[in-house]
Amino acid sequence: MSPKPKNTPHRVLLSLPTDLYETISRVSAAMEKPRAEIIRDLLSEQQPILEHMATMLEQAKAGKLDQAMKGWKKMTGEALKGLGVIMNPPDLKKSKLKS
Repeated sequence: MSPKPKNTPHRVLLSLPTDLYETISRVSAAMEKPRAEIIRDLLSEQQPILEHMATMLEQAKAGKLDQAMKGWKKMTGEALKGLGVIMNPPDLKKSKLKS
């Protein structure tokens, strides 16, 4: 029988901070999906950001600091735009009630 890989999903889950593990467990139970599937879904949604970060870090490591900083500013600006949308939802007009 072949040995088990060192980084099995179970070990990854157990290495998470307790509060994060519990949150993922709650989402898993509510959606009736395995925790590993929830984590896969979350990571796949974040892949464009992770890809951008990898590129910037590689540029910085290669000494292309100006290029890396431009990428970082762009990513930060886009994140702030998204946060602004979340923090400032469109105004909801109150309907006038007639007596």
